[in-house]
Amino acid sequence: MNIPGEKMAAVRVLHLEDDKSDRILVAEMMRFEGLVCEIKAVQTREDFERALHQGGIDLIISDYSMPTFDGLTGLTIAKRVLPKVPFIFFSGTIGEDLAVNSLKKGAADYVIKQRPHRLVTAIRQALRNVEDQALLQQTEQKNREQAELLDKATDAILVCDLDNRIIYWNQSAERIYRWTAAEAINKNIMEVIFLGKAPSQLQEVMISVHERGEWIGELHESTKDGRPIIVQSRATLICDENGLPKSLLFINTDITERKQLEEQFFRSQRLESLGALISGIAHDLNNALAPVLLGIDMLRASPAEKESILKTMQFSAKRGADMVKQVLAFARGGDTRKSLMHAEPLVKEMGRIITDTFPKNIDCQVKLSSQLWPVLGVPTQLYQVLMNLCVNARDAMPNGGTLTLSTENVCLDETSTINHPDAKPGNYVCVTVKDTGTGISAEQLAKIFQPFFTTKPPGQGTGLGLSTSLNIIKNHEGFLTVNSEVGRGTEFKFYLPAVIDIFPHSMPMEPLLPKGNGECILVVDDEAIVLVIARTALENYGYRVLTADSGLDAISCLAEKRDAVDLVITDLSMPLMGGTATAIALSRINPNLKIIFAGGSEKEAEDAKERVKAKAFISKPLTVENLLTTLHKVLSKRES
Repeated sequence: MNIPGEKMAAVRVLHLEDDKSDRILVAEMMRFEGLVCEIKAVQTREDFERALHQGGIDLIISDYSMPTFDGLTGLTIAKRVLPKVPFIFFSGTIGEDLAVNSLKKGAADYVIKQRPHRLVTAIRQALRNVEDQALLQQTEQKNREQAELLDKATDAILVCDLDNRIIYWNQSAERIYRWTAAEAINKNIMEVIFLGKAPSQLQEVMISVHERGEWIGELHESTKDGRPIIVQSRATLICDENGLPKSLLFINTDITERKQLEEQFFRSQRLESLGALISGIAHDLNNALAPVLLGIDMLRASPAEKESILKTMQFSAKRGADMVKQVLAFARGGDTRKSLMHAEPLVKEMGRIITDTFPKNIDCQVKLSSQLWPVLGVPTQLYQVLMNLCVNARDAMPNGGTLTLSTENVCLDETSTINHPDAKPGNYVCVTVKDTGTGISAEQLAKIFQPFFTTKPPGQGTGLGLSTSLNIIKNHEGFLTVNSEVGRGTEFKFYLPAVIDIFPHSMPMEPLLPKGNGECILVVDDEAIVLVIARTALENYGYRVLTADSGLDAISCLAEKRDAVDLVITDLSMPLMGGTATAIALSRINPNLKIIFAGGSEKEAEDAKERVKAKAFISKPLTVENLLTTLHKVLSKRES
């Protein structure tokens, strides 16, 4: 098709007209108006149909009334053979009613011979309409092809407007989230992928997108049926032709299975690290328990020194409990969601582990900078990095030496990051692990982060510690560096992006040991000593207490005193009937009953919470402070 204009290829016109003077008139009018045309004139139906089937026609002009043939029949034939070619009536006999009827049947226009000056304008408009229609069809076809490509993508691709309303949802989004496009479109994205419970991390996402135009990271989301998933997300701000924001594009990759496999690998690697330290841990645990056992005999022999002995026993018992809790958390891995945290506690704890479990010819020095910035991280994974680096440092100092752990705030500019491809300018918290050991040669230094490469003798290392550590740091959007000199030692530094001016460095403490107001608490535990301690502590602080030593006993107690019990604290691990089953049975008796789980594993509690709407979790061993504070929070919180 040729668009009419000053310079163009000839427009191919089929002219159905029995009057020779009218044929000449049309040709001259088009030539005078600058339309270059190749006109083929026909008078009969046979010639008209033959010309149509030959093709090569851009425009049809037809009289309405002819001796042997009429234009309306010609229009019907033309629309059947060449439906996209515009058809214009140029007639002196067509009336208004007939003209309107011809337009309904598909004519592009009609021009009365008594006003011929409008014919060229009608021709130009008809040709433009055809060109516009062809362009529209091309655009629609391109859009369909692009939509098909987006639907074939394995990633979930979704677009929402600035009010968070979803306006595009591809087939992979349907597969990953279990919402159909019809269900998701026009819904708030918070309701669809977070089920109305937007994570705190979303604030960081939105700030980054609006300030820098994009955000890349991991998000914990949910499917339609409530199944939690982890996605690698890329959020991009889309602007209009004037540069004003108009929508948000999300490209999400489901990495749930990969993260699960990764966590299994991390756990295996953590257990390997624990195996290397197990003898030292057993020795330290024995040292913590010894004062408790000795203190019992001392109390019997010297009751006058009760206060001093009890303080020693309390300190030792707490030290042993903290050690068990740390070992369990490290071995199990806990929650893999990033949270706002500080590096100092991890480094201090690592320093204590080194002092207690490493050979005594290794001197551990811990140097912490003041006012260290917080970071977003997974504590057990970062603890694993420290453990891996420190175990390697220990093995590099078979004859003893100095192991230094230090922290500092670091601001990196463009120049500082040139030698580190994974680094970006910004504020970081830097943790350093430095030893005075054998060092690493330049040849080995280039390979140390490769999986299964190890400098240790056969049977003494898997070669996975450093590769795992590097992977963890990268997942925290940080980077890791190493400097080493043979015979003089090695220095590892890992950098974690700092979180500044979003949250305060220190939070005000809540009032300690709040008292109750006569609320009735049912405590369920198979350990008699736990029941005694819990009863004493709670009654001393204003609570009424009922106890049960099994799930069945708790059910019987609640059935008898259904309206008297305000809250239940139940141990998760009990014989015959566990805490989860007990909580389910108690909730059937009183659906409004508030429940708190107690146990040694927060992950176990999270699994239980998926089946029972528990209000909180208290880790064991119980402390009076933790018990009373948790109770106060749960009881004072009003139901929505």
